[in-house]
Amino acid sequence: MSGVYNHGGLPPAVASVRMRWRGGFALAVVGLSLLLVLAIAVGCSDEESAPAGDPQAYITAGREALQAGDVAKAIEQLEKAVEIAPDDRDAHFLLGNAYTRAGKLEQAMTAYRKVLELAPDDVGAHSNLGVVYYQLGRIDEAIAQFQAGLAIAPGDAALHYLLGAAQVQQGDLVSARASFEKAKALDPDLPEVYFGLGMVDKLEGRREEAIANFQHFLEIGPGQDERAMDKARQLLQELGAQ
Repeated sequence: MSGVYNHGGLPPAVASVRMRWRGGFALAVVGLSLLLVLAIAVGCSDEESAPAGDPQAYITAGREALQAGDVAKAIEQLEKAVEIAPDDRDAHFLLGNAYTRAGKLEQAMTAYRKVLELAPDDVGAHSNLGVVYYQLGRIDEAIAQFQAGLAIAPGDAALHYLLGAAQVQQGDLVSARASFEKAKALDPDLPEVYFGLGMVDKLEGRREEAIANFQHFLEIGPGQDERAMDKARQLLQELGAQ
């Protein structure tokens, strides 16, 4: 399994989106508006020397650097990995995560697309590519990626949540609610679902339901991105919650 990752200018968006890492999830960027390229490995001629060494060593070093927050080092190591092993999907996947963390979204898009060339059924790559499109404001393309992931893994609660977040961006609150409710049914402990439902409730004028969902998000959300927590508190104040 792969691991999930607002940009100003987006219409109302949902709390946080999570980027997938190999082996789990990690919070990445939080959508806090009113609601919520380059080729990776430049070809070398036979006379040019590729970096020497085991690509797995570069992948391991890149993953460790990314986990430590040293994004520049992670990119350096993972770019070496994909130059040595251009068909290693884990190297491209992690490089996509590193580019995303660095705000290099076009390069991240290229990396995830490469993963999908190598493995069309990689759910994590569909998910993370969708998040990159979401961050770029390309909502239709984000939805297409989330739906592609769900066609492979219909029981993925986080993907249903992400689909709902994108549907909110489109203003399709009926579909968004259905996606959030599906995510909730699959994983009632997924904190972001309650932010999403709270936002839909707020936009539809369901004050009491919105308050209850935002409060539940705060109750089960410690450890989430603090900006999402702050946004929930702000929305509760706007709703006049006691």
